Amino acid sequence: MPLCFAFGCNHMTGAKRTCSLFRFPTNPKERNKWIQRCRRADRAYTANDRLCSCHFKDGVKENGPTIFAYSKNLGCFPDHSKPKRLRLVEGEIEEKAKSNHEHCNDAPDSFEDRTGPVETLSKDVQGSNTDHDHCYAVSLPETSEESVNDLEEKVKDLQRELESLRLRKQPFTIRNIIQDPDKMLLYTSFPTEVFNVLVNVLERMRPFNYFSGWTVQGFSTSDQLLMTLMKLRLNLRDLDLAERFNTSKSTVSNIFNTYVAALHEILFEGVMKTVGIPSQLKCKGSMPKSFEEFSSARIAMDATEITQDVPSNMNSQSLSYSNYKSRHTAKAVTCVAPNGALVYCSELYPGSTSDAAIVDHCGVLDMLKPGDMILADKGFNIFDKLPSGVTLNIPPFLSSKSHFTKEEAQLCYKIGRSRIHVERANERIKNYCILDHIPSQYRHLSTKIFQLCVALVNLQSPLLKEIADKYEIPN
Repeated sequence: MPLCFAFGCNHMTGAKRTCSLFRFPTNPKERNKWIQRCRRADRAYTANDRLCSCHFKDGVKENGPTIFAYSKNLGCFPDHSKPKRLRLVEGEIEEKAKSNHEHCNDAPDSFEDRTGPVETLSKDVQGSNTDHDHCYAVSLPETSEESVNDLEEKVKDLQRELESLRLRKQPFTIRNIIQDPDKMLLYTSFPTEVFNVLVNVLERMRPFNYFSGWTVQGFSTSDQLLMTLMKLRLNLRDLDLAERFNTSKSTVSNIFNTYVAALHEILFEGVMKTVGIPSQLKCKGSMPKSFEEFSSARIAMDATEITQDVPSNMNSQSLSYSNYKSRHTAKAVTCVAPNGALVYCSELYPGSTSDAAIVDHCGVLDMLKPGDMILADKGFNIFDKLPSGVTLNIPPFLSSKSHFTKEEAQLCYKIGRSRIHVERANERIKNYCILDHIPSQYRHLSTKIFQLCVALVNLQSPLLKEIADKYEIPN
């Protein structure tokens, strides 16, 4: 007994059916039209297939099949269960047919309640369907209660994650201060233009070989430079910087050690050390009025000390103890040109080393030529170490006299008025708070840190207002 070829229809020959089964047309074009309307993608048409009259308007074959389960204007008709091969008494057959008929009448209401109003067929089509018990069932997917609970939990987790991201503290970056000149001076000690120049130079040197052996990926070059300058300028602890930049202490230490070495190579080795001390002719081209009495002066020299942790080695403790400061220090000699620019800086020496010994060992005298003059204080009694033709001008010693003569007092005033600029330059160096005290963890880097701070001072506004006005440099 063949079944109806339409998808979802279970009518067959035999039994007590009010519909008929029609053969497919012999005309290929018409037959293909019937096959397409049946929408049977699960199997192909065969010559034994039939189509029941329930799919034709008024049950007439000539009207063509137009009534299917997928029609938009058709109500819901539940599927009939496949008839079982059982012998039923006549009363049971009537009761079963009655229940099926009630089920078909109730189905459209339930479908409308679930999916909204639906369009119905015309009265003629409905009348033709009520003449027999042909029904289709439309099953809607039901979401299990467990899957709904899982989705709700996922939504809550995502909401909590979004809330935590919203409340998370934003990291400190260069964008927070780049537009504020006062903040740039506070955190970096120079204006935005100079900072951008340093960033561009560092970008050209990338990639770096980081101190700890692993590369920092989460920060831009500008933010890593800012972190380094904040450490130099404010001497913030690694934990403080890690909290500000939302990172770890090891990352801060890795960045600081790497960028100190990189900046030292660029600014000190590449600029200060390469350029060296300007010639006497260049010094005269920017000579301020305070040096009128010393027109041949090429440098003003002074020594400065910074405190450090007590070394663990007893010999190192003895060498680093300074009787002048009464603590363990490191000492360096700095030189400024007459225009106030820092032009030389020695390495750091133990605090007990004398000024004359540092000058003799560091080799600064080898850079001078005959006719040059050095301005210094009384601690630099290095007349026996001067190269031929180089003169030293220091304040006179009182010796056994009770007071200076008028000429000696005037000379002391003139020398002090000229060499005060090296004292002011050393004060700017000390404004980098990391030099307040060198901890033991940075002892291996102390000379580079000090020389880098010296080089950074030259990136600030000129020390003398007279020089700034001459070259129209804004303060």
